[in-house]
Amino acid sequence: MQSLPPPVAPLAMPSVAAPIPPSPYQPAAGFQQSPMSYSFHRWLMLGVILLLASVVFVEVVGMFGPPSIVDYDMEQEGVIDKIAEDTEAHTDLARVISSVSSIMQAFGLGMIGYALLRESHDQKSEHTALRVTAIIVGVLILANIAARDLSLF
Repeated sequence: MQSLPPPVAPLAMPSVAAPIPPSPYQPAAGFQQSPMSYSFHRWLMLGVILLLASVVFVEVVGMFGPPSIVDYDMEQEGVIDKIAEDTEAHTDLARVISSVSSIMQAFGLGMIGYALLRESHDQKSEHTALRVTAIIVGVLILANIAARDLSLF
């Protein structure tokens, strides 16, 4: 009697490792070398510039001050209404400029806080104490922004 032939071994597929798809959380290849990529110094500089610009905006409005009575001819008719109108316009301008200044300060502090947190996370060459300090300062800056308008009362 004849024996059955041995079973045929399955064809071995060559193991081709599928390329790993890029993570949506990582920048595209080559982005780190582009001029728009993250740079600690750039974010720190932009944050400081925003803070300084916000201070200048508020100071410019405060430098001129509200309308003064000596600037008006008190003998003209309707001068009281004109003074009230100019005072209200100055108050509105100060309110708008203060709001823009607060927005710029929040963006500037946010950029500085983010730069500190990212720098402490990305760079491994610094001493651990420096990295922990950068994390604490970054968290304090961002917490200051978040808690600016919170009130318990």
